[in-house]
Amino acid sequence: MKFCALASGSSGNCQYIETDEARILVDAGLSGRAIERNLRQIQVEPSTLDAIFVTHEHTDHVQGVGVLARRYGLEVFAGAKTWMGMEAKVQPIDGAKRNVFVNYQPFRYRDLNVLPITTFHDCQEGSGFVFESRGKKLSVLTDTGWVNGQMLQAMENSQLYYLESNHDLEMLKNGPYPRHLKERILSTRGHLSNVNAAEVLAQLLKKKQERVILAHLSGENNLPLLAARTIREHLNSERIIDGVDFIMDVAKPKLPSKTIAL
Repeated sequence: MKFCALASGSSGNCQYIETDEARILVDAGLSGRAIERNLRQIQVEPSTLDAIFVTHEHTDHVQGVGVLARRYGLEVFAGAKTWMGMEAKVQPIDGAKRNVFVNYQPFRYRDLNVLPITTFHDCQEGSGFVFESRGKKLSVLTDTGWVNGQMLQAMENSQLYYLESNHDLEMLKNGPYPRHLKERILSTRGHLSNVNAAEVLAQLLKKKQERVILAHLSGENNLPLLAARTIREHLNSERIIDGVDFIMDVAKPKLPSKTIAL
């Protein structure tokens, strides 16, 4: 299984996953043209895609869903309420290509076992995804203000965690956002902070050289080095890591990160 973050952040989100039998996107939150460009930067032709899996209906996750689905005849998977919420944004998609999943009901797509998990966000019906193929496991979790035990259990023992680390608490509290927006981000239906992400990883990491990609960093309320430092310091204080027990990267806004082979 291969993974690449094609874009991450409030300006657009899109991840690429490849197995022996499937090439899929998780979200398509840039324009179709921008996603095509980013795919070609990692030597993937857009015409070889098979499907798009949608986490929720916000524009930074669905902007390119409709155009890519129609242009390349892609399958699209989303929860029922997400379909309702994104209908006007993505425009008509062939009924034969529309697939509805239910969170926590696993299903199979080609050689991928897929488990959608419920997220806590100010959307119609948010989802994260746990993918497994040929003994490899990958968890994708962003746009959630809270992580509960059911989510942790589903993600446990992944080789790669693509995890939200949206904001630094002090930068957000002292930053330019209006009060109502700060309260939204800080709520249990907002976004995970750097500290929240560290707490989640402290419960997940097993000192098995897991890879971690920090995702959906705010351009106004976070810095990549700050996010990485906060998480490393917390894990060290909890004695979760000593030396190098996991490999961490930070996803980039609008640009593909390096492709990881699991």
